[in-house]
Amino acid sequence: MSNTYFWLLYVHILAACLYEGALVFFWLLMGHLRRRLEPEEYAGEIVSILRFYHPFVLICMGVLIMTGAWYLTGLKMAMGPAFGKLFVPLGLKLLTVFLMMMGISFQFFAVGLRLTRGTGPAGNGRPLGDTTEERMKLLKTLEHVNLGNAVLALFAIFFGLALNKGF
Repeated sequence: MSNTYFWLLYVHILAACLYEGALVFFWLLMGHLRRRLEPEEYAGEIVSILRFYHPFVLICMGVLIMTGAWYLTGLKMAMGPAFGKLFVPLGLKLLTVFLMMMGISFQFFAVGLRLTRGTGPAGNGRPLGDTTEERMKLLKTLEHVNLGNAVLALFAIFFGLALNKGF
């Protein structure tokens, strides 16, 4: 393994740790804040956290995808025809990453933007209801989707490790 691929793999693993850690930490933080704060105050705090959290997670996911693609390209060139042996774990990992990207996209653009910008569905400019009840429903959805993405990320990490050792 060349020095470049070592650092590429290192950055990939570091981004995976930051990504998974951020998802789990945010999920735990949401539960803790929900129990400790009043609903109006809770909604305001989570929205202010989302303004940093979502770009951070998006950067981690971008780094994961780019370093993973770069590493796989080099691996395919190095393995040649033997690359087919990685079909099952690689296919499962790529499927998991695809599902993770769909979940993250839903979290960012369907739920997160409605909370941070206060607009209704499809960005039609309808203001989000002034009721705390509607905000709490969105925050509950955000919490569930975030947990689902954390579980998918654990599966992606498992399948990534299976690439090295096999099943």
